[in-house]
Amino acid sequence: MASIESAVSEQLAQAFTVFVPLALQPQMDLLPPDVRHALLGELFRLAVQAWHERSLLPRQGPVTLEFPLAGCDVGVELDAPRARLTLVSLARGWH
Repeated sequence: MASIESAVSEQLAQAFTVFVPLALQPQMDLLPPDVRHALLGELFRLAVQAWHERSLLPRQGPVTLEFPLAGCDVGVELDAPRARLTLVSLARGWH
């Protein structure tokens, strides 16, 4: 039983963290609730996908992704070695 608990603990320790910096929080607060919900959902979806595909991610340095989402231009940084997905930019756009 201890080996199962150890394996589960190891997997949880490797799970990706989603980080929204304090500096971007005011921009998040200005988003309509449905857009904020879509953005947070996408951040967590990307974190789960990154965790599942972690063996395919670069081991050195973070990867920056930019994409439009619900009328916003979103930038995230995916840092596989630190198991962290960080929102780095958020701007309302015209899509």
